[in-house]
Amino acid sequence: MFLSKPGGRSDASAQSASSAPASAPDTAARENLHGMLAMLAAMFFFVTNDTFVKLSSASLDLPQILFIRGGIACILIAILAWYMGALRTWPRRGWKVMGLRVIGEIGSTLLFLTALFQMPIANVTAILQGMPLVMTVLSAILLGEIVRWRRWAAVVAGFVGMLLVVQPGGADFNAYALFAVASLAFAALRDLASRYLPAELPTPFVALVSMFSVTVVGGAWSLAEPWKPVPGEVLIYLACAAALLSGAFYFITEAMRHGEVSLVAPFRYSIIVWALLLGYLVWGQLPNPLAGAGMVLVVGSGLYVFYRESRVHRTSRVVSDPALKQGADR
Repeated sequence: MFLSKPGGRSDASAQSASSAPASAPDTAARENLHGMLAMLAAMFFFVTNDTFVKLSSASLDLPQILFIRGGIACILIAILAWYMGALRTWPRRGWKVMGLRVIGEIGSTLLFLTALFQMPIANVTAILQGMPLVMTVLSAILLGEIVRWRRWAAVVAGFVGMLLVVQPGGADFNAYALFAVASLAFAALRDLASRYLPAELPTPFVALVSMFSVTVVGGAWSLAEPWKPVPGEVLIYLACAAALLSGAFYFITEAMRHGEVSLVAPFRYSIIVWALLLGYLVWGQLPNPLAGAGMVLVVGSGLYVFYRESRVHRTSRVVSDPALKQGADR
């Protein structure tokens, strides 16, 4: 297609313009796409890791799984942290907060995997997606963040969705769903502690410390139980799980480094799509209609919370008049 050259521009000038660097909007669009694709990959890796761990639970108990997968993952994450320059200096501050984060990581991992071994993978994954809703409540209670009625309505809708997934008192109720719900409390502790980690603690280093701590707990726990022989097939499962977990960490770091958080973060909910797909392909499991409706509510409310929070943050950066800011999140 031929374009006219207004203003009498020469062919040479047109060619020069076409070879100029991409505009800022083009660069931003590429960065956003990079972040979105990285988040999709991270969620796929997380769920596939869970799939291999769940398959391993048919042959091994939780402590052995934690120790074997964690040992391999620690090596891989250490290599990744070294590659990303996170091991060049030893942090001197933030270890108390790191300790709280480790407690949250250990508790959430133990409870989540206990539920995962006894529940359909899509259901337990959906329950965990209530995390943004829990963080909204805790931010209002503990941090004094102003949360107006629209976000509170989304939080209530999300918790109703979680009840539909759990279905307490129903024929399809699984008591292990309560372990998944309890894991949210520890995950909230982990995420709240993460907000107070000093900048000198690089993310790869934090991930390595957390994984090492979970591995140590798994190893110590396994000493109190008879050690089962590890079939070669299961060892491959756990090695794949460790590699996928390390890859998920890399991709989620990439996702947060590229693009706008308000655009990239909602793609976390793709994890439910991956969980539904793998649950059906591997175990032939599909949620019942009530659980499916609950998943839709959890995802929809979480997306709305992301939207309102991004709008508030965007408005606070652009609007300087305090009177105008008050209407940002009504």
